[in-house]
Amino acid sequence: MVNTTSAPSGPSAPAALTKVSILGKETILVGLGLLDYLVNDVISNVVASTYIVVTDRNIARVHLSPLVNALQAEIQRKYSDSTKPRVLSYVMPPGEAAKTREVKSAIEDWALANKCTRDSCFLALGGGVIGDLIGFVAATFMRGVPFIQIPTSLLAMVDSSIGGKTAVDTPHGKNLVGSFHQPERIFIDLNYLRTLPFREFVNGLGEVIKTAAIWVEEDFDLLENHPEQILALSQGADGGVDSEEVQLLLRVILGSVRVKAHVVTADEKEGGLRGLLNFGHSIGHAIEAILSPEMLHGECVSLGMVREAEIARHLGFLNDVAVGRLVRCLQAYGLPVSLEDKIVKQRVPHKHCPVDQLLDIMRIDKKNQGDKKKIVMLAGIGRTVEPRASVVPDDVIRKILSPAMQVTPPSASSSVDIKVPGSKSLSNRALVLAALGEGECRLHGLLHSDDVQVMLDALQKLVGITFAWENDGETLVITGGGGRLRVPSKEVYLGNAGTAARFLTTVCALIPTGRDGIETAVVTGNPRMQQRPIGPLVDALRNNGVNVEYRGKEGSLPLEIKPNGSGLPGGLIKLSASVSSQYVSSILISAPYAKEPVTLDLSGEHVISQPYIDMTIAMMDSFGIKVDRVNGTNTYKIPRGVYKNPANYYVEADASSATYPLAYAAITGSRVTVTNIGSKSLQGDAEFAIKVIAAMGGKVEQTETTTTVQGPTQLLPIETIHMETMTDAFLTASVLAAVAMGKTTTKITGIANQRVKECNRIAVMVEQLARFGVTASELPDGIEIQGIDRALLRNPEGGVKCYDDHRVAMSFSILACALPKGGNAIIKEKKCVEKTWPAWWDALQNKLGVSLAGIDLEDEKQELKAPAANDAAKSATSDLSKPVINDATVVLIGMRGAGKTHAGKAAAKAFSRKFIDMDHYLEESLQTTIPEFIADKGWDEFRRQETVLLGEALTKFPTGAVIACGGGIVETPEARRLLKNWAGLEAGASRRGLVVHVKRDIQDVSAYLSQDKTRPMYGEDMINVWNRRKAWYRECSVHEFVIVHSDAENWPAVESDLAKFLTFILTKQQGGSSVLPGNVPAPPSDSFFVSLTFPDVEQALPLLDKISEGADAIELRVDLLSSHDEESVGKQVALLRRHSPLPIVYTVRTKAQAGKFPDADHEHRYNLLVAGLRWGCEYVDIEIDGFSHDQLDALVAAKSNSYIVASYHDMTGSALWEEQGHGSSLLGNQKAQQSVAIRFRDVYDKLNPYADIIKLIGFATSMEDNFALQRFRASLPAAAKPLIAMNMGSLGQLSRALNLVLTPVTHPALPTRAAPGQLSIAEIYRLRTLIGLTQPKQFYLFGAPISQSVSPALHNSGFTALGLPHQYDLAESSDIAFVKDTVDAAVKAGTFGGASVTIPHKQDVIKHDVVQHLTPAAKEVGAVNTIFSREDPATGMATLWGDNTDWIGMHSAISEAAASLPTSSADQRTQVIGVVLGAGGTARAALYTLQRLGCDQLRIWNRTPENAAPLVSAFGATYVPDLSTLLAPPSSTTSTNPSAIFYIISTVPAPAQSQLGLDALFTTTHPTTATGVVVDMAYRPKITPLLSIVTKNTSWTCIPGIEILIKQGLKQFEIWTNRKAPEAVVRENVASNCTKEGLPNPKLLPQQLKLISVATMLKSIPLVVVDGSLDIVWDNLVVCLDTRQYMSPVLINKSFKSAVYRRRKWLMIAQAAHL
Repeated sequence: MVNTTSAPSGPSAPAALTKVSILGKETILVGLGLLDYLVNDVISNVVASTYIVVTDRNIARVHLSPLVNALQAEIQRKYSDSTKPRVLSYVMPPGEAAKTREVKSAIEDWALANKCTRDSCFLALGGGVIGDLIGFVAATFMRGVPFIQIPTSLLAMVDSSIGGKTAVDTPHGKNLVGSFHQPERIFIDLNYLRTLPFREFVNGLGEVIKTAAIWVEEDFDLLENHPEQILALSQGADGGVDSEEVQLLLRVILGSVRVKAHVVTADEKEGGLRGLLNFGHSIGHAIEAILSPEMLHGECVSLGMVREAEIARHLGFLNDVAVGRLVRCLQAYGLPVSLEDKIVKQRVPHKHCPVDQLLDIMRIDKKNQGDKKKIVMLAGIGRTVEPRASVVPDDVIRKILSPAMQVTPPSASSSVDIKVPGSKSLSNRALVLAALGEGECRLHGLLHSDDVQVMLDALQKLVGITFAWENDGETLVITGGGGRLRVPSKEVYLGNAGTAARFLTTVCALIPTGRDGIETAVVTGNPRMQQRPIGPLVDALRNNGVNVEYRGKEGSLPLEIKPNGSGLPGGLIKLSASVSSQYVSSILISAPYAKEPVTLDLSGEHVISQPYIDMTIAMMDSFGIKVDRVNGTNTYKIPRGVYKNPANYYVEADASSATYPLAYAAITGSRVTVTNIGSKSLQGDAEFAIKVIAAMGGKVEQTETTTTVQGPTQLLPIETIHMETMTDAFLTASVLAAVAMGKTTTKITGIANQRVKECNRIAVMVEQLARFGVTASELPDGIEIQGIDRALLRNPEGGVKCYDDHRVAMSFSILACALPKGGNAIIKEKKCVEKTWPAWWDALQNKLGVSLAGIDLEDEKQELKAPAANDAAKSATSDLSKPVINDATVVLIGMRGAGKTHAGKAAAKAFSRKFIDMDHYLEESLQTTIPEFIADKGWDEFRRQETVLLGEALTKFPTGAVIACGGGIVETPEARRLLKNWAGLEAGASRRGLVVHVKRDIQDVSAYLSQDKTRPMYGEDMINVWNRRKAWYRECSVHEFVIVHSDAENWPAVESDLAKFLTFILTKQQGGSSVLPGNVPAPPSDSFFVSLTFPDVEQALPLLDKISEGADAIELRVDLLSSHDEESVGKQVALLRRHSPLPIVYTVRTKAQAGKFPDADHEHRYNLLVAGLRWGCEYVDIEIDGFSHDQLDALVAAKSNSYIVASYHDMTGSALWEEQGHGSSLLGNQKAQQSVAIRFRDVYDKLNPYADIIKLIGFATSMEDNFALQRFRASLPAAAKPLIAMNMGSLGQLSRALNLVLTPVTHPALPTRAAPGQLSIAEIYRLRTLIGLTQPKQFYLFGAPISQSVSPALHNSGFTALGLPHQYDLAESSDIAFVKDTVDAAVKAGTFGGASVTIPHKQDVIKHDVVQHLTPAAKEVGAVNTIFSREDPATGMATLWGDNTDWIGMHSAISEAAASLPTSSADQRTQVIGVVLGAGGTARAALYTLQRLGCDQLRIWNRTPENAAPLVSAFGATYVPDLSTLLAPPSSTTSTNPSAIFYIISTVPAPAQSQLGLDALFTTTHPTTATGVVVDMAYRPKITPLLSIVTKNTSWTCIPGIEILIKQGLKQFEIWTNRKAPEAVVRENVASNCTKEGLPNPKLLPQQLKLISVATMLKSIPLVVVDGSLDIVWDNLVVCLDTRQYMSPVLINKSFKSAVYRRRKWLMIAQAAHL
């Protein structure tokens, strides 16, 4: 009973409490420190017998006890008798994964078990998951009980807690089962935000920004202007209720709460108005469905808001300004604005959001009208187009979401007036001047782009400016700081904004002192910005006394500027201005605030882009500071002073941007008027129309403020045009020159600075023009273009690569408009235009009338894939399709003598590329030898020429080449910059090719060089040279190839190592591939890696083949090696790569996680992991503990094609796989342990952002731990990354059998197991068989005669070695009906595993529909020798496929033999001629093999020409009737190379060979300089007559038929089991089953000659035994089995096939089975 007399009335309302009405009740209470008020209000006004507080484990640790204690204290105070209410608490698992029907049921069962009744009240203490779930529990428990929302996350406070929407998730989607159930109270206490993780706080701010954007512009203004204050509470600020931080945060939260409450009141059940709150959600939810859980809800909504705002802009509802403001506001709070955003790339580096998938997800949206998608359309900040979501067509959504744009030329010319955006150059200068100035300034016509947004954001951090927008965002009102600067609280991130980076570096130099413990300002940018030069500006500032340090590489961002107490000293400042005029403008703009007047001296060098310097000086004058230039010099005097902000400043249009619509007029014959730029412009690019378009034949009219172009019928080339005053416009001029026809080329000069812009623009223009069929070349300071007839322009295959450069994208979108009818061009990286013209694509379509379509290149890849059923089959067929290799040129660097030339030639040969030795290239170019040149010109000039010529070679051969550089190429900064630019080394930067460091033991190099006198040395010790260069080699290279055992005898092995290494690093990764790196089967196929436990790989080499049996990869345990020195480890990797074909799992395991590496040596471990990635190890296992986020991000960025296995090993057995839903009890632990236990779910989430594969290893203390692990695995989403999850210890062995992805295994031959409880592959399969996971299968050999086949020995030995429970038997019959019945019965019984097929059934299994599908090889060959079964994904039924592996055996054997043939140089290829003897069934497979081997000619010989004719026709072969001319040399040979390489395949049976006169092959017409490989498909005897003849007459390589049989059998084994066969075991067993003549071993015949029944082999009866010394031996006893009449077998003693062999005693046993 409530005590109403003696109890005090309770606490008064907090001073900051604000009540908000919803649905007519003031149930929302917002304030700071509400706990006492909350419990008093609940106990007094929401009376209940039981108060049930439900929270999750994370929140319980901090907030559960205070709330429960306060409730109990309040009950004690208010109640005086035994009727006191109870307070119960329930702790559930955290995260979205717990928001399920199962957890809901568990909570309800728990409440019922605790005798909770209808007068109970639930209190939901937590974020959105808790609120949604407990609200749904309250809605259904006892048919509805009251509940209280106590949101602890900002997202829940402003969104999910308000409105009464409750739900749980289902496998079909989020929030699909739920109800509307309004809470009795919603207590929004900002104190909870103090403990909220910063990312979660920002996550909630996404919703706050959303609400302000659609409803309250004033709140949006606050959010724009005060990000630091609003974020302060979550960053540890100890603000009270009256502090600025709390008041600002309260205001914006209240703004969101009031809007949500108003909308819910007006539209409780989401009939229309409430849909407005879904701004950003239509697209955001679709993104979240793919990117969660790595990306949070608010982050995905942020991405959605930007895309939906862009849709509104495209449809004409919204202007650039509003989109720009929204983007800038989101960025200010650290929210992502693009899928290419750094935040997204770091958190979900491996996920892609295909546009088709996003559109499919968007179809399931409550706002939609049928199949019409509805999206909230913004009309401006604070308002929407309609009071509801609007219908938007799919093609518009696709256009905005797609990363690329397809441009289709207009069908006719047009007449258009267009306004271009404001000038980026003027906008950036105006912003800095106004921010540094005093007073208020209205900036009109400002550009709203990425660059300007980052400048505004940075000035807010540095100067503390305030700003507001007027005239619907067209005017920016800035109140300047008068030069009062402060150290920013966090780094100034500028993206790729070069202007902002240069200007703000000097602005930071003006900061006098630090503040609040922050002593330095850090200026940084994206990876490309971190490559762009800033060295001359830094040098000038350093020389003036500014403390500037590089935090990364010398000469580029990031920079750290430390205040020196007085700011910029001033006085004389000398500056090099030959690279960028922005350096000059940077110092000019900041100079008035220096301690002393500045004299800026640019003398001594050519000053580039003078118009931009003049522009800066003119603008400074407008802001009250006059700069004087000393007459006749490049010296400027700048007085001290403070800028006086003009009341209004008008930013003129961007002249560079204006070139694009004007060029559109010129290239299409249209008339275009740019209405806001003319002759009065300050910008040099404003002359483009007059100096370029008019000179090319266009008609130009220009007033002071407008420019009009009428395009000509045909553009004309300009012989030479100097464009130094308008360098940015050269790209536009280049695309016009591409279709300018005339007697000359167009040469554009004066643009050398364009090589250091967003990309090397000159090189990129040459490269991309070539895609259109236009020839261009680089000049020392420009470009030369050979124009072509536009009818000859071609669609750029693969699209235009823009290198994230806005001007590249816009220029080529103009060239696309000149394509002939039916043509189109795809412009990749379409968003890069946002740097200067965010609405370019809108203008191109809506204003200029060009047809555009969104293109998702990932979708295109998906379309090219085979249907799912075919994919399933292809993963296991005989397809030998080569990986898609990146054709970008590879540059090799390293010490002279390291082997670059040899390696380079080998690489060029392996990949059919051009080889360029830069030493030879340099000597040819300079017409002298290197020693002579150095003696004459000196080392410095040699190094300069070396760099210039390397750049020239890369320009000429950007693809299809291997370039070996001189050892000293890294000696100069310019050369290092060139190499790094080529390699795109920084994370996310555009990579044009690869740079590989070829590394050999330095002692070996030194020994070699001491003998080589062909090249002058520095005159210093080679070890000293190496020590100086080795860091540079690493800096300039992406990968490192380590050479071991490099003597002449081992050099072929080095070449093979290099080919394998380059194949991996050059392979283009294909999305949705059925294999992981190194051809490891992808899930759900199982895979294993064997763990080496030797201290030195050398010790493992003799056993390597054996211990690798059946494994898919091999683990190098670096921590177990005797030496952890990086040089030593690199050699171990190289040795392993040489001696094992398997991919490498590179692991450095610490002692804390079951390894041997020191726990605390994080730096050494990190360096070893980086090295593992550089060495191209296919898998690198990373323990993330001990590394910073930046280090982990750098590892992810550096991984290239390698996969990161992010791992965690629990050695204590205390980590938990799961939590049960009953209360807070946790599986396998006592309550006392629960608060400190490690949860694998938390570890999983921690590893997930950095992993390609996640590895979690526990320790089993009971069998239940294995079941808990499996439940954990089952709880993961279907799209989760591959997971290796196991328990160590003997009790955990079951989990090893249940794991399917890269299970670590041991082998009996290893000295120790790598982990407790580790099993071998055979042990795992035997265990899987025992528990029913692996089902025994029956395999067959169909054909006749087959009694002497070695196939059973081959396959059964493989099955036994791997522990597989399968059986392979002979099924001898010449009746195809027998084959079909046997197969059908086995398929029906579920026992069919696969079958081999030989004569006479190879064609019949196709004709009689034994198989339903054929692989490409089987179709082409027209014969099947392998049958396998695969499940059809569409039906779930098993389907039979026919394949042909005969050709695989031939292909593999010939390829291996050909690798060691003395062939040609890299530049001169010897012709390869394929020859087939015979025209029988195998001949077709032989010709298919030779065709796939790339033979230049195919020849066929057969005794009967008519039998060969079909093969000649099918394969384009030449029939040669005369054996004596069959090996005639090709018409063109060279003296330096073999005259020809012959691949000969004989399909003639051995007995017939002696009668064919095969000696005629090697007559006088046979070229003695030829070389070749001969395969004889006959394998009885092993040395056939043909092979004897070849051996007698040549030194060619001979391959007996038994080798082909084994190789094709190994492929069959792999197809059937998805396991590589244990080859050594198989070969040993085949050998033991054969005599030297190739005949079956008599001792083993009883095992081999076995005829099985159609059904189940009920009984076997020996029929005949023949023993004797005979000249004629029966191959087979023909047994007739009349299956239709169920008769006993009848022995037919007639018409036996026979063969003549040597006299030998045989035991022949034939067995048959009857039904």
